[in-house]
This record gives sequence, C-alpha cells and structure tokens, in this order.
Amino acid sequence: MPRDHLWPAHPHPFPDELLSSWIVRIAHANAIKLQTLSWQLFGNERSPWNRDIDRSAPPWLLRTLCTHTGCNYWDAFHATLVTYRGRLYPRRRTSGRLSWVLPIKGHGMRRTASSLQFCPACLAGDPIPYFRKTWRLALYTYCPEHQCALYDECPTCHSPVTPHRGDFGRELADARPMHACATCGTDLREVPCHPETFPTESLQAFSGAMLRSIMPAANTAHRFDLGFFRVLHHLCGMICSKSNNGLLLRHLATTLGHAEVPLLPEGRIGIEDLRRDTRHLVLMCGLWLVEDLEQRLTEAWKDKAIRYNLMLKGFQRPPRWYGDIVQSLSNWRSIRR
Repeated sequence: MPRDHLWPAHPHPFPDELLSSWIVRIAHANAIKLQTLSWQLFGNERSPWNRDIDRSAPPWLLRTLCTHTGCNYWDAFHATLVTYRGRLYPRRRTSGRLSWVLPIKGHGMRRTASSLQFCPACLAGDPIPYFRKTWRLALYTYCPEHQCALYDECPTCHSPVTPHRGDFGRELADARPMHACATCGTDLREVPCHPETFPTESLQAFSGAMLRSIMPAANTAHRFDLGFFRVLHHLCGMICSKSNNGLLLRHLATTLGHAEVPLLPEGRIGIEDLRRDTRHLVLMCGLWLVEDLEQRLTEAWKDKAIRYNLMLKGFQRPPRWYGDIVQSLSNWRSIRR
C-alpha cells in the first residue's frame, strides 16, 4: 500500500473491538472531529452514522478505512457484527430484528435506545479504552471476566451510551474521550461495579461457559452451536410473549426464587428490546429451562404456564432435538395421567 495513503496515526482494531469504536479512535488519534472525518471520507449523503454500521458496514466503508490505516480488510470485517452469522443467527439481515443484537433506534447520530453496554472494570483496565462487540449482544448482561453487571446507560444522566458523540457540538479541545458519557461527561471507568447474582451455581457456570464460547478464538466445537442459540432465543421469546399473559415468566421467576416479577413493556417485544435487569432475568429463566429442557418444559406445561401451541409458533425449522421434545408433549392425555 502506498505510504502517502496512510493517515499520520493509523491504529488497528483491538481484540473484539466494535467497528464504530475503532472509527472513533481513528478520529481521536488524528486530532480531527469524527463528523469532519466522516464528511471528508464518505460525504454527507453516505454518512456511516445514519445506519448501524456495526451491523451492516458496506464494503466500500471498510475498504476506505483499510486504505488509510493499513489494516487488513478481514481484520476490519471482523470488527462488525456480521461475524456472528452462523453462530447466533442463520443469515444476514440489513434491516428489521436480528436475533441477539441490541437494536439501534434514533435519528442520525442521536440514539433513543440502550443499544450499547459497557463494563466499567474492562474500560478501567484498558490502556486505551474501547467498546467491545459483545457489548452489543442481548446475551451479555454481565462481564464474564469481572463477574459484574453491565450498564446499558450512563448511571448519572441515564442517557444511552454514545461514544461517537463525544465531540458533537463541541470544539475539538473540549471533546469528551471515549470513556466519558457524551451527554454529562461522567467517567464510565469510575462508576461502581455491581456483582451479578445467579439463581444457582450451576446456572452461573452454564451461563459463563455460553458467553465464553462467543468470544474470539473460542472453541466452536461445543454444545453452544447455532441450534442451541436458536432454541434459547425462541424460549426467551415465549417468556416475553404477551400471548400467555406472562404466565411462563411468573412460573419460572417464582421457581428460581424471584419475589418480584418485572412488568414487560407494552407491544410486541423480543429479548433485544428489554433493559438489562429484566433481560438478565429472562435469560436466566431461558437457560434454566435449557439445562434440563424436557423435564422443565413439561413441568411448565403441566402447570399451565405455557400452551403446547406456543412451543413451535413462529419457529421455522427448529433443531430436531427441540422438535422431538415438543412433539412428546402433543399426547396431552398420557402426559396428564
């Protein structure tokens, strides 16, 4: 690559770094405002911040970044959420709901939903703070390394986490660093770490193994394959479903010792739409079912917490092992006896 194409500072992506986080670091390292950098590279009509670039970065954007940073194209590609295709969801979608990916909602550079999480201990331990790909996943409600709950908003002003807005409306000298809340300036490295709680030790170990299987360089020859995540996502969808009036959530939460069951948002929702605390409870309920699926799903069905017709509703081509378990519940007379 010709040297004159390289910017003065050309940092490469860190392990598990989000594409958007990398672009912000590139702008900071070259002492240029992020919006100015975007205009110079892509023009106002193709601003990357009018889309979810972490989810669906176009090839021209990645190639442009590689030209000016000397980064290998596939290293840049692996900073996107597309790399979870075949692991967490079967096929790429550029719009609509994508399984396990927290959705970005808003207009332009503004955000109205909690689509990015963070671990204070991870940011504090980074020589150069950056945001991870796994923090965009609904599966992650706590940090498996530090065993503390993730934040899905600034704990001071309750704004969404938007590191790309640190210099928005400010002079470059007054821009807020990546690790500061873009709205109020709170240092996200210094907010308290709250240890996460789990219903059982076995469920804690099960959850930790699942999260570690998603990390880069993890051994994918494991029980946590695409079929596992599809079934878990479907179970969490049943738990969130309005079709059974929250009966399954109450049944599972009570079984796991939760005195209070949170109210779910109105309308059609998925686990990706839930705030962190509620999402953690729903995930624990779903994982508890999967630990011993046949027995626990049968118990929930016997207790009338879930109807048989919901177990396969909307689930296209489920894994055979899940379909066989559900099919065994179709003979309700023998099960009741």
